[in-house]
Amino acid sequence: MILKDVLKPCKKEVTSYVIKNIVLWQAENNPQHNFYKRSFLYWLHDGLRDLKTAIATQQLSYYMIPERNLMAASGLQDKQQSKWVADITDMMDEGPRVILRLQRIRQAVIASPERMLWFSKIRMELEMLELEGFIRTGQCSDEHDAIVQEINIRQDEIMMEVAQRMLIDGCAVNDLNDIFHRIVM
Repeated sequence: MILKDVLKPCKKEVTSYVIKNIVLWQAENNPQHNFYKRSFLYWLHDGLRDLKTAIATQQLSYYMIPERNLMAASGLQDKQQSKWVADITDMMDEGPRVILRLQRIRQAVIASPERMLWFSKIRMELEMLELEGFIRTGQCSDEHDAIVQEINIRQDEIMMEVAQRMLIDGCAVNDLNDIFHRIVM
């Protein structure tokens, strides 16, 4: 998607095969436990950095035969090379918002704005309740404080609403505490 939506090569100067090799090198050089859903943006950023380096230096080892340089015959012109390095740098500077440059992802967000708004509302309320709970717990030593109990009840209600929505959407709900931490953290 990055190639087609952002860089838009004219003559296959950089191909999806180059991107796949970058991903293979990432997998080869990092432990498997570092790859999980929440680290996607980190690995995207890391892959963009590697792509930028490969374009700037015209050097990327082929995964299957590391002695072979995939960029050797790319035919990149200096002007195009500079533009792509600048574009990738801009993408990296955008941080997580970079995914909105990708047409399919942007369309998915636009196609279901009510879900995004609902999730933002849920997350904001949970974050506010969590902060209020921390503040109240720090101020009050009573474990059975009525306000802390009300905060916990509201958090449970929200998590039940999230679980119901997930079930309706066909997602398995195994651990509400895990889902809570994924939303808030």
